[in-house]
Amino acid sequence: MNKLSNCWMTLLLLCAADFAIAQSTPMQVVTRTVEKTLPYRSGSEVNIEGEKAEIVVETWDRNEVKIVLELVAKHPDRAVAERDVKSIKFSIDQHGDMIYFRNYISPDEGQPKPESTLKAIYTVTLPDECPLYLKNYFGLANVSNLSRFLRLRTEFSNVFLQNLSGDIGLTTRFGDLNAQGLSGTVSIDARRSDITLHDISGDFDIRSTYGIIKLFTDESLVNLNIEAEKSDVYFFDPKPGIYGYTLTAHYGNISVPNDLKFNFLENSSATKRWKFSPTKEMATISIKISFGDIVIRNP
Repeated sequence: MNKLSNCWMTLLLLCAADFAIAQSTPMQVVTRTVEKTLPYRSGSEVNIEGEKAEIVVETWDRNEVKIVLELVAKHPDRAVAERDVKSIKFSIDQHGDMIYFRNYISPDEGQPKPESTLKAIYTVTLPDECPLYLKNYFGLANVSNLSRFLRLRTEFSNVFLQNLSGDIGLTTRFGDLNAQGLSGTVSIDARRSDITLHDISGDFDIRSTYGIIKLFTDESLVNLNIEAEKSDVYFFDPKPGIYGYTLTAHYGNISVPNDLKFNFLENSSATKRWKFSPTKEMATISIKISFGDIVIRNP
């Protein structure tokens, strides 16, 4: 074996040893937990703003809003984790009908930048009719069973929604959106986020840039409007022929079931505009994309 091979072998062995040591080093976890219950009355609203946070919102039948907030720091050195957990600042406030929960990362004056892995874990329980405003950066959000109003804005956070109704507005950047059982008036604005929606009903308006949209619907859908750029749209329904479609693709392709006889208003390589009107129209679906594909399919 020549000298060069020996050098490479030595380097690989050293890297493997360092990796093994890193893997075997136990992480020290320091957690600080805060719990508080606030009174709720009709007309109140909850505002949550998280940073590096996992936010779970659930409902119950009490006229109260409860928060359990866990502040977590992880580091091999427990002293460092105990120091850094203090960098997670938080506030729990109520001013009249407004309830505010917030956390952010800010070291105490004179302290170094945190070396630990930090996160805040929210578990918020509130009445289903309570309007919710939620912002989160670098984390995740999981919201279920609200019946009235939601405004959600996230960046670098995955979003999971279940059984929501009413007035729903969602804005997401650099994080995927997965939802099941959305109904009502729903607007979605997504950028570099994939969207997957199951069992949706009501009136939907979706705007997307750089993403994949997958919709699984049934006869409860009323209206659907999608405008997308550099995105692909997949529409799955067991009875795709019950809807009226207006499909437009600029520099993209359209794929539909063979038994749906579309009227080709324009069908060039640059622009495709296809229209379909069923015998009995159940809902209107309008999809307009640029630099992407539209796929209508029976699942």
